[in-house]
Amino acid sequence: MQILPHVGDDASQSAVGGPSAGSSAGQLKLYFEELEEKLRVKVSSMPTKCQLQRTLMEKSHNLLETMTGPFPLQCLDDIPVEIRSPTWALQSSNSKQDVGAAKAVYKSLMKVSSLMESDSFPQSWDADKLVKFQIIVDRQIEESECITRIKTQKEEDDFAVRDAALTDYFDKLEKLLKEKEFSVCAWEVVRREVLSVLQFILVENSNNFWLTV
Repeated sequence: MQILPHVGDDASQSAVGGPSAGSSAGQLKLYFEELEEKLRVKVSSMPTKCQLQRTLMEKSHNLLETMTGPFPLQCLDDIPVEIRSPTWALQSSNSKQDVGAAKAVYKSLMKVSSLMESDSFPQSWDADKLVKFQIIVDRQIEESECITRIKTQKEEDDFAVRDAALTDYFDKLEKLLKEKEFSVCAWEVVRREVLSVLQFILVENSNNFWLTV
């Protein structure tokens, strides 16, 4: 926290261009208003990066992985053969694909958030970790919303193709939950799939893809 100089300290105020000890209340008010404006302009003029945060993605993955045990063997038969994660839609192999991939990852986070809005989770899942997972996913969505507004050259914007593949994939997961009446095995399949998605995002995208904080 920055400590402002005491108004009675002439030497300190002189160093920052502040008012003298004999300044009136009106002069002091004007001084702090001008100081606040200078700080506001300085902050607003700082360059910003619109990128995803790797640390938050890692936390999401770790919470989802550790909120319960390994995938139950008795649920293997519940894995639909037609549900396969479109990993290609989440990958960026060069700088021209970064925006499309980032938008696809953002879309995936929104879909995951929607899937996890239910209140019918297995009792074996750690409720505290589940809530933290939901909060961090929603935080990523909120803080990275600017990604959706990034403009690119038309020939470099392949998000529509990625979006269609991801929508179909997550719709199938939602359908599975409903058809299986939100059973334990259905939720374990969804958790398994989301984990694989998050893992792929973390491993396959370069450091340039992420915001360094």
